[in-house]
Amino acid sequence: MSAPADPTLTRCLHYRHICGLPCFVDGETGRITLRAGAVAAVTVSEWLGEMVYTDLSRQYLLGPVIAHGSGRWSILARPDDTGTLAADSDVFTALLRAAATIVPDGGEVVLPSPGDERTGYRRWVVAPRDTFRPHISTVVHSIVTCSRTGPEPLRRDGIQNPDTPRRHS
Repeated sequence: MSAPADPTLTRCLHYRHICGLPCFVDGETGRITLRAGAVAAVTVSEWLGEMVYTDLSRQYLLGPVIAHGSGRWSILARPDDTGTLAADSDVFTALLRAAATIVPDGGEVVLPSPGDERTGYRRWVVAPRDTFRPHISTVVHSIVTCSRTGPEPLRRDGIQNPDTPRRHS
């Protein structure tokens, strides 16, 4: 009689073999982890992530998106232009204004595991079905465009302008 399969390891193998995500189960944390490099990731606020989701969906270019319990989303992408984008001061400034970050090569991205889904802390907004991921330049362009049309940021004193309509989820 064989022992039941470890659901975290089974999920990790699915991500690796079906979705092309070179991940592993971290021995210390038990989390499914991906090191940026062969796969790129950009992290944005949830409200901006929702706008980018809509924009990329309209273009039929939406790939895997992870929601974190911290109110941030990570968008997985093809890393074709990561180095060029990271070195471009205009792109850096636009991402900084949007409070978006490109995960650096070697940086960790934690993928949803069965345990995360039970707690609700980390979940797929769009789960990977195959190896498709949009180019990082496409994701960054969408972030920059969407951030220009997003809600007005808080004033220095932390209060939103009272004339700005509020988003309600």
